Amino acid sequence: MPGAFEGKRGLVLGVANRRSIAWAIAKRLADEGATLAFTFQGERIE
Repeated sequence: MPGAFEGKRGLVLGVANRRSIAWAIAKRLADEGATLAFTFQGERIE
Protein backbone atom coordinates (compact mmCIF):
# COMPACT_ATOMS: atom_id res chain seq x y z
CA MET A 1 0.00 0.00 0.00
CA PRO A 2 1.58 3.33 -1.00
CA GLY A 3 2.18 6.01 1.62
CA ALA A 4 0.35 9.32 1.76
CA PHE A 5 3.40 11.13 0.36
CA GLU A 6 4.45 8.57 -2.27
CA GLY A 7 5.98 10.37 -5.26
CA LYS A 8 6.11 13.73 -3.46
CA ARG A 9 9.27 15.77 -2.93
CA GLY A 10 10.05 18.04 -0.02
CA LEU A 11 12.67 20.26 1.58
CA VAL A 12 13.14 20.00 5.34
CA LEU A 13 14.87 23.00 6.93
CA GLY A 14 16.83 23.11 10.16
CA VAL A 15 17.70 19.48 10.83
CA ALA A 16 20.00 19.73 13.86
CA ASN A 17 20.15 16.14 15.17
CA ARG A 18 17.96 13.13 15.81
CA ARG A 19 16.17 14.93 18.65
CA SER A 20 15.05 17.90 16.53
CA ILE A 21 11.48 18.44 15.42
CA ALA A 22 12.71 18.74 11.83
CA TRP A 23 14.25 15.25 12.07
CA ALA A 24 10.98 13.75 13.32
CA ILE A 25 9.02 15.43 10.54
CA ALA A 26 11.51 14.23 7.93
CA LYS A 27 11.39 10.68 9.29
CA ARG A 28 7.61 10.59 9.10
CA LEU A 29 7.55 12.00 5.55
CA ALA A 30 10.19 9.50 4.42
CA ASP A 31 8.28 6.64 6.05
CA GLU A 32 5.24 7.73 4.01
CA GLY A 33 7.20 7.62 0.74
CA ALA A 34 8.44 11.20 0.24
CA THR A 35 11.79 12.02 -1.36
CA LEU A 36 13.52 14.65 0.77
CA ALA A 37 16.34 17.18 0.74
CA PHE A 38 17.69 18.69 3.95
CA THR A 39 19.35 21.86 5.18
CA PHE A 40 21.29 22.20 8.38
CA GLN A 41 23.50 24.74 10.10
CA GLY A 42 27.17 23.88 10.23
CA GLU A 43 29.57 25.48 12.64
CA ARG A 44 28.59 28.87 14.02
CA ILE A 45 29.87 31.83 12.01
CA GLU A 46 31.27 34.63 14.15
